[in-house]
Amino acid sequence: MFAYPGNMAHAQNAALALYERGALEAFVTTFRYRRDGAFAKGLARLPGELPKSAAAQLERRLVDRVPAEFVRAYPFWEIIRTAAAKANASPVIVDRIWDRMSHSFDALVAGRYVPRAEVVQSFEYTALESFRRAKQLGVVRALHLPSLDSRQSEEIQQREKREWPELRSEYDAYFDSKFARRYARRQEEIALADIIIANSSLTARSHIAAGADPTKVHVAMLGAPPPISEEMIDSGSRHGPLRFIWAGNFRLAKGAHYLLQAWRLIGAGPHAVLDVYGSVQVPARMLESCTDNIVFHGSVPRAKLHAAFRAADVLVFPTLSDGFGAVVAEAFANALPVIVTDQAGAADLVTPENGLIIPAADATALADALKWCLDNRERLETMRFAALAAARQRQWSDFRRDLIEALDTGLRRGGHISHFAPSA
Repeated sequence: MFAYPGNMAHAQNAALALYERGALEAFVTTFRYRRDGAFAKGLARLPGELPKSAAAQLERRLVDRVPAEFVRAYPFWEIIRTAAAKANASPVIVDRIWDRMSHSFDALVAGRYVPRAEVVQSFEYTALESFRRAKQLGVVRALHLPSLDSRQSEEIQQREKREWPELRSEYDAYFDSKFARRYARRQEEIALADIIIANSSLTARSHIAAGADPTKVHVAMLGAPPPISEEMIDSGSRHGPLRFIWAGNFRLAKGAHYLLQAWRLIGAGPHAVLDVYGSVQVPARMLESCTDNIVFHGSVPRAKLHAAFRAADVLVFPTLSDGFGAVVAEAFANALPVIVTDQAGAADLVTPENGLIIPAADATALADALKWCLDNRERLETMRFAALAAARQRQWSDFRRDLIEALDTGLRRGGHISHFAPSA
């Protein structure tokens, strides 16, 4: 049984790995959207077209990797949370709804699905009740860790707010008060797990340093979507300013403020454009002095984002703390070189042939990387082919294989009978 209160690609592929082995009883989630489902057909009958933001939101909730009959969705709290966020409710209210959703989802899985499972796979913060029940019943517990140790991430957030006071918020006191309890919950989940699946070597090291048993930790690095063909690369035909692209929420944890500072440092003028795709979550005052040649597009459907990747020259991903960073793999699948920090798990995929790795939280290093791109445009064109090769070398099928191997190894090491032996 696989439980995740969302439908990101890594969760769907984890469930698919079990399905391919004939070992999936259910993929338990919250909201699911299928283009051929009743919800989509109902929307199609409404007059007019859906707003672009709504269409983008639905596409991100698409569940199409696992056959519908294996998916069990419980959408109530997720719909409430999404509605509150779209109505610009206070972050405190949205967070409280998210917390209620996470705990309710965990309790539902514990009561309804754990008793009939042999192995329960869950994600951090939504696994505690499930794992407690599973331990009582002798059910094997596998925990997926998609992020770095949350204490490490919290320390980074606090450091940045000390150094950049303008990033502080009126809601900081509320979130600070929640950290200790939430961290304790995550740590208990880790202690209860028989098998721990990290999405990158960086994530694994982070949790081992925080006390996770290294003998239980296995890495199944995430994969890239299907890559474009080489014929789709318009190498040598680009003119005009160099196009840098940002994908994802424009916020502190992703290093947005360092990119703004680096953008001011390079003073690129008409020679460069920065396209930002995602919601802006830094204070408006931080944008006032550096919006020249920065275009904010908001959230867009995945297909449109991938088209933007193909039209761009470089992805900029200056994250401060990221277990993986799926946008790097998505960029590679669209033949786009990257600038990434050493605090992204996806940096494992980056080489001098397909991108640049810089220290996190270093505006000068980021500015130097941007300048290098401006000075080496022809080199960037050849790097497209290496980026595409990197995507081909790490597909989702590779993630699914590694996940099955991790489960097989973990079960056998724990003295359990394994049904996940890798194919020859």
